[in-house]
Amino acid sequence: MINPSMVTVIIPHLGGTPESEYALSQCLLSLEETGWSAENIIVSVNGEKCEEHYPNVKIDVQGQCKAVNAAVATVNTPWIFVTNDDMVYAPQWWEKLIALMNDDVLCVSPKLIEPRPGAPTFEVYFCGGAGGDFDKQKWLDFAKSYPNQVPTLRTGFNLPFLIRKDLWDLIGGYDITYDPFSSNSDSDLEYKIRLAGVQPYQNTASIVYHFGMTSGTALPENRPYWEKNWHYFIEKWGFERASTEQGIWTADFEIPEDKLKFKPFWKDFYSKK
Repeated sequence: MINPSMVTVIIPHLGGTPESEYALSQCLLSLEETGWSAENIIVSVNGEKCEEHYPNVKIDVQGQCKAVNAAVATVNTPWIFVTNDDMVYAPQWWEKLIALMNDDVLCVSPKLIEPRPGAPTFEVYFCGGAGGDFDKQKWLDFAKSYPNQVPTLRTGFNLPFLIRKDLWDLIGGYDITYDPFSSNSDSDLEYKIRLAGVQPYQNTASIVYHFGMTSGTALPENRPYWEKNWHYFIEKWGFERASTEQGIWTADFEIPEDKLKFKPFWKDFYSKK
């Protein structure tokens, strides 16, 4: 059984706006209320001030990938849990997330509940957002009455995720080339996990509310960063990343070996064990 003392929660935080600070406060409060202490949480800040009573890492330049990598480099727990700063955790989320963990499950995500339609592995339910209209009681009532209370694993990958640190270290964490707005960096990380011979999973009974749209990645003026990162992925890997229909969210896509350009020494490391 994985207990919180074996895990460090990593929260990258750009900050700088009232909405972002509000989202972080709700994220931290939900972690506190579900049994997590400050000693197990690192807020990794991109040059902005954060809650001082939490252990934190600060970097001078913007970048979610840099922020997460820098924070992970400071810890030695056997597991890390990476979350966005605008995610609110339901009661019992942790107990459900780890209920089916075994030696073959090295990476697992909870299920996201979002206020607007998104990926097929998410669920849509509106409880407000980062603008200060978050209806916490509505979220708690939803979580209490959620029909899927029995921990169930299916293939899948999304932020947030719990990952064994030896796997993270082996594959090098995030690729910081995707900064400053990190679009497509999660897909790159997912591909690296699969390339190492590990299948990511999602536990559909563990639920997390995601405000979404707080980082600025989706703003029209930041579209050039998305385009740059899309082409960088193709240049690095030798092909376009999988689409929704090809299993990017369910993490059951095939890696085309005949096109694969990225062949690190750790390829298939875990599948050979």
